[in-house]
Amino acid sequence: MFRKKRPEPVISRAEALGMIPVRNEAVEETELPGGLVRLAYPLAVKPWFGRLADKVGLWDGRPMTKRVELDEMGTFVWRRIDGRNSVRAIAEMFAEAYEVQLREAELSVTAFIKTIGQRGMIGLK
Repeated sequence: MFRKKRPEPVISRAEALGMIPVRNEAVEETELPGGLVRLAYPLAVKPWFGRLADKVGLWDGRPMTKRVELDEMGTFVWRRIDGRNSVRAIAEMFAEAYEVQLREAELSVTAFIKTIGQRGMIGLK
């Protein structure tokens, strides 16, 4: 009746910082005035929700998209996600650009990467 939740694999801090974020090709990027970025990404719909929304006429079956506008710091990190830079390298660039301690940059960058990863906007290799 109840499924046990599988424990997420635990990786070391060094392994996490060594991972390389890769953009999801389905994410559309729009340049905004002021050099900021708006991202549009496909929204994953649970099958039961899709069936329910279809029955009540709220969904036509086309993929749903969600949009998010990044601030200056988010745009900085997004532009460095190119499939070559590691999380560590991006954090180092962030620390230098915003004149913050490396540890603070690592925390900020990893939190941002985790968030956009959970939304399916990037993957990690």
